[in-house]
Amino acid sequence: MLNKTYKFVTVFMVVLLVLGLAVVACAKQGPPETEEPSAPPAQTEEPAAPPAQTEEPSAPPAQAEEPAAPPAPQVEQPELSYQAKTYTNDEYGFSMQYPKDWVERPEIVKSTIIASFGVPGFIPVVALSVRDADAPLTADWIVAANTAEGNSAVKVSNLKETTLADSTPAFQYESSYSNGEYDLVSFATSTDKDGKRIRVTVSTIEAFSPYDEALFKEIAGTLTFK
Repeated sequence: MLNKTYKFVTVFMVVLLVLGLAVVACAKQGPPETEEPSAPPAQTEEPAAPPAQTEEPSAPPAQAEEPAAPPAPQVEQPELSYQAKTYTNDEYGFSMQYPKDWVERPEIVKSTIIASFGVPGFIPVVALSVRDADAPLTADWIVAANTAEGNSAVKVSNLKETTLADSTPAFQYESSYSNGEYDLVSFATSTDKDGKRIRVTVSTIEAFSPYDEALFKEIAGTLTFK
């Protein structure tokens, strides 16, 4: 009987010992450690974007070359019935054409007359005068201006508007007057430019050379401006 009890106690002690060891082992083992998630792989650093290129300012568009100013149109004089020489006045910017066999007549250049040409020592004669354009051109103004130059019995007829070969507006008229020695008749073309009244007058003394209206009008009509 004692032998059985001893065996039972022995077995019971062994079981307790085994259980105790098992409990100790479990206590030491403890709860399984939670595995820390591994760090994500380092991301490959993207290469830095190259610095933005500074945009070069575009070259300004080429300036269109200004077209050269067209040359001044040449004034075409109508064909003349006579061979001509040309008188040009740079101060006032005009010219006129007179018969080439006429010569300078400096003895006529006085007062407002700046140039004169004619048959040597005789008539007809062309005179160019410059006055101030201080009033509209009327028959009364012409009479007063010619009288102021020492002429008398001045009469004006057929005063009318016309246009020069260069399209300059002008007037033309006929006149008669006395220079104190002879009675003269004339044909004139007159125009205003830059405050000046420029006139071409072709005159004759009918007792010596007949009044040729067609020729005188043609000569006076060659007045043109640059």
